[in-house]
Amino acid sequence: MTYDQLIDLYRLPLFELIERSRAVHKANWPAQEVQLCTLLSIKTGGCSEDCSYCAQSARYKSGVDAERLMSKDAVMERARQALATGSTRFCMGAAWRG
Repeated sequence: MTYDQLIDLYRLPLFELIERSRAVHKANWPAQEVQLCTLLSIKTGGCSEDCSYCAQSARYKSGVDAERLMSKDAVMERARQALATGSTRFCMGAAWRG
């Protein structure tokens, strides 16, 4: 994609952009297919960033109990469980900067 093509895409009205993205999705994914994604928090709470909206922040009361970084073995076991139960994607989230 050229820079000019990218700029043209950026300037599209929102609903036209949504319609184009839907067409690309429809061309590449069967209509009756659903992907199952498993999301695992591998480090919860205690983030040093100052984001008042985020439940992971150490600076605000969010009701989330902080948990240390999970071990690689524990994460791998959860990934295997996700695969065994039909997940096609396994996403990991962690509370830290960067």
